[in-house]
Amino acid sequence: MTYQTVIISNFDSYLETGGDTTEEQLDQQLVRRETLENFPYPVMLELAYPEMDFTNRWCWQRFGPNRGECHQKHSEYRTCTIDAPHCHIGRWTQHWFVKTDYDFGFCEWYFSISSDRDLFLEFVPSINWGENFPK
Repeated sequence: MTYQTVIISNFDSYLETGGDTTEEQLDQQLVRRETLENFPYPVMLELAYPEMDFTNRWCWQRFGPNRGECHQKHSEYRTCTIDAPHCHIGRWTQHWFVKTDYDFGFCEWYFSISSDRDLFLEFVPSINWGENFPK
């Protein structure tokens, strides 16, 4: 058994947190709109950093690398072994919005294929802190 703090959420809940300034929220809305142009199937979660890393590993294993700048170097559950700054091209991506508590906050995953999003939604109840944080 491991820790599990993930909550399915939505973009409006992020906006209501007040964790970002109005200007930061407007910037986040712009980034999100641009992302949705290529990845129109989003899923917003509230979760802890280890859960985000656990989830990203699962996505890499199912869908391949994510699109964009690679942050795996800092991941609790690393899948990419390249340490130098680099990017990947993939059919999914994710974006961290804001911390709402210590190492906890809003992150949204975006998928270019609806069936990938649907598989991800089936996985959500299994998201946890992973094997590095046993109870």
